[in-house]
Amino acid sequence: MHTCEKRLGELVLRTENREALVAFYRDIIGLELFANFDGGTFLKIADDFDGHPQLLAIFDQTWEFSGPQEVEVGMARARTGTLHHFAFAMEREVFESEKARLEALEIEMMLTDHRQFGWHSIYLYDPDGNSVELVCYDEAILDAAANQRVRESVEG
Repeated sequence: MHTCEKRLGELVLRTENREALVAFYRDIIGLELFANFDGGTFLKIADDFDGHPQLLAIFDQTWEFSGPQEVEVGMARARTGTLHHFAFAMEREVFESEKARLEALEIEMMLTDHRQFGWHSIYLYDPDGNSVELVCYDEAILDAAANQRVRESVEG
């Protein structure tokens, strides 16, 4: 299998209320406004490759689909998907600071640990009902045996 260095460049959400979603990701999650245009807003997650930071884009529901329309016309127009959740990864110190900030804002959230990976997670919902995760690695909670089991499942 051929692999090469890749990182998530952008994730795009469609919404009926762009202003509410932009406010959530700017004011609650803490993303920086990057660009605005008629029908869409880009928020910067982090700097990355030259010329393309990691972005969360929020488009009006009516924005014309710009993906591979000729490949699956029906899918392009259906505006459906199977997104379960998406995560923002951060260093542990930043995670703890964000957890305290969200608690002070009285944001409803669920805290959990994924010991098979050594991850602390915060789950919350955005105004459109998308499940959003904030996650960090903490070696102290890593269950090495469980990690070995889940890693072996892809190795062979």
